Amino acid sequence: MAPATRSALRFFGPAEGADETLPFWRREPGRRQWLLIACASLGAMFGLWWFATREGGWVPQLFLPPPREVWDAFVRLWSRPYLGSSLGEHVGASLRIVAGGWLLAGAIGLPLGIAMGWWKRVRWIAFPVFQLLRPVPPLAWIPLAILWLGIGDSARIFVVFIAAIVPWVLNSMQAVYSIDNLLVRAATTLGASDMQVLTRVVCRTALPTLVAGARIALGNAWTTLVAAELLAASAGLGYIAVNASRTLEVGILLVAMAIIGVLGALFSIGMQLLTRWVAPWAAAGAQS
Repeated sequence: MAPATRSALRFFGPAEGADETLPFWRREPGRRQWLLIACASLGAMFGLWWFATREGGWVPQLFLPPPREVWDAFVRLWSRPYLGSSLGEHVGASLRIVAGGWLLAGAIGLPLGIAMGWWKRVRWIAFPVFQLLRPVPPLAWIPLAILWLGIGDSARIFVVFIAAIVPWVLNSMQAVYSIDNLLVRAATTLGASDMQVLTRVVCRTALPTLVAGARIALGNAWTTLVAAELLAASAGLGYIAVNASRTLEVGILLVAMAIIGVLGALFSIGMQLLTRWVAPWAAAGAQS
């Protein structure tokens, strides 16, 4: 085999340690191979988009503009204010709403979930109430948010908070509840108090699951952004999307949706990196 061919196979080959006997579609790809697949799928998506929205294509451009028009809409948003604010100000407004609701949900949901998983009496008291409120969708809370908090940022943060607190509580409770009792008994035998066992053994062991709950909560908070910004917002990506849909500016709407998607993906990657940083043993165990 030629050296260039061997080099290409190493560059685009499967992940190190992957089982070569498995079929291609079940084999774990390497980073470079994953990058090649991702670029190919994105290229195919944009190619199909362009083909479907060209002149005389399958989809009328009124309903789905071609990629070039969406790019022009992005340049328009980037270069001059839209609805009284620059693109950076819209992004900043959305980030404030999401961060405020997510952090508030974490400040309440994380300790509540840990307490529900560790102390049975807390679980008996809080879990029935939580189970009653959990199925109510965040959109159903909008009228109460307006009634209680008005139509300012507080109401929007409250709607995001409702969406984010559920995974905070559930994952935290499950993370603590599923800890191996052998670890707890060993720490108790060595003379550790109940609080010492909880903080030094249980919470540290459950740390990867706790971070995973924070990641899911952040995803819920971000996907609720558009609904939150229905509450008379004056800036934000959801505000752009809602107004663009009303004026049939589909290109602007797609740009807002794309920015929401990209930022959400970046947040997800950031939470994965945080998991590797605070709990490297979990990442090592997943790879082994």
